[in-house]
Amino acid sequence: MKKIVSIIFCLFVLLPLFAQPKMIDKVVGVVGDNIILLSDVEVQIQQAKAQGEVISDRLRCTIFDQLLLEKFFLAQAQLDSVYVSEDDVEAELDKRIRYFISTSFGSQQKLEEYYGKSTADLKDDFRKDIRNQMLAEKMQGKIYGNIKTTPSDVRAFYDDIPKDSLPYFNAEIELSQIVIKPKASQEAKDYALYKANQLREEILKGGDFAIKAKLNSEDPGSKKEGGDLGFITRGEMVQEFEAGAFKLKEGEVSEVIETQFGYHVIQCLERKGERIHVRHILITAPITSIDEQSAIRMLDSVSKMINSGAMTFEEAVKEYSEDDQSKSNRGDIINQNTGTSYFEMSELDGSLLFSMSDLKKGQLSQVSPFEAPDGKKAFRIIRIKSESEPHVANLKQDYSKIQNACKQAKQQEALVKWIQEKRGDAYIMIDEEYQSCDNSSKWLNAKKNN
Repeated sequence: MKKIVSIIFCLFVLLPLFAQPKMIDKVVGVVGDNIILLSDVEVQIQQAKAQGEVISDRLRCTIFDQLLLEKFFLAQAQLDSVYVSEDDVEAELDKRIRYFISTSFGSQQKLEEYYGKSTADLKDDFRKDIRNQMLAEKMQGKIYGNIKTTPSDVRAFYDDIPKDSLPYFNAEIELSQIVIKPKASQEAKDYALYKANQLREEILKGGDFAIKAKLNSEDPGSKKEGGDLGFITRGEMVQEFEAGAFKLKEGEVSEVIETQFGYHVIQCLERKGERIHVRHILITAPITSIDEQSAIRMLDSVSKMINSGAMTFEEAVKEYSEDDQSKSNRGDIINQNTGTSYFEMSELDGSLLFSMSDLKKGQLSQVSPFEAPDGKKAFRIIRIKSESEPHVANLKQDYSKIQNACKQAKQQEALVKWIQEKRGDAYIMIDEEYQSCDNSSKWLNAKKNN
């Protein structure tokens, strides 16, 4: 089942690095009561290396500067009594564990076998780090929270860039889409509902919920765990699931609940404040080739209405498209690497390249299949919204990029000002090895003020 999960930073991608041989450690930085160890720097160096980055003194200095900044945020959060509740920390740990299981291991059992620790022990190992990260995030939000950019700000920012220093952008493309997802027939839905109700009745008569889930559930993320989803908080799951789950008492089994994913039987295992520990069985109605053909015919019909002028592309997106993210952007597909709607050709995946083959600006593609974010097969038509040749940055073509750069510059300016105002509030020490780094001067000045 696709869960709505917010990931601030997946700390657990660093877990494999802790299997490395231990090095001789030492303190290389101090901010208030918070220390930076040489091993902290090295772990991030190894992560950068694993991602293909070239290791250099400059990179090492950049990493150390970021660690200093994180510790400075934390020190100020402590001074300003910024608070993160234990429930919030536990919820964040649960989210990250589930994310790490789904992306790297596939099951909680495999995660625990790999590290030789229970999930509870792994969470204990990282609880302090997660709490500190969340405190630092809150502190950073207080600094950046009110920063906005007006069109005049963007114009002034652009005009201040020397003409011979304007960035050069490669050819880019903007794509829009209309997505239709095949729907199961009523007969298939009726059978899935019957099966879910049957399983519920068997559980109420004493059947083992976990065994029933392992044998029947169609949620690949929890099936092997007997349907166990761990602790959840409000906002993590789809609305219908939450509405049913949070009504349950400990040990109680829900009625069959329908969501966009199918039919669920849910059991509440434990309650801790606003968090509940639940497990579920998911039964889905199968999609047949007949259902797929129906979706294709619908998209063909939508395409004809757009081409005939009966409706605009944007109107068709609003009325028919079933992809939430692109629908909220008037059909625009978002580049997950940049957060914008612009792609270089090398960034497009194979299904998009295939769909737009020989397509010209404004034209609609033929209907093509693709894998939707929930892992299911869907169909779409593609439109090339805009194309650009390689060019020097200008406001007409690159306003959103320049606006983003302007905002980042204002954030950096606010951050530097904030550090200057606050740096005397905490003791700062930097090891001689890092005092030669270009970015260390602002921290070294703070040291002299202490």
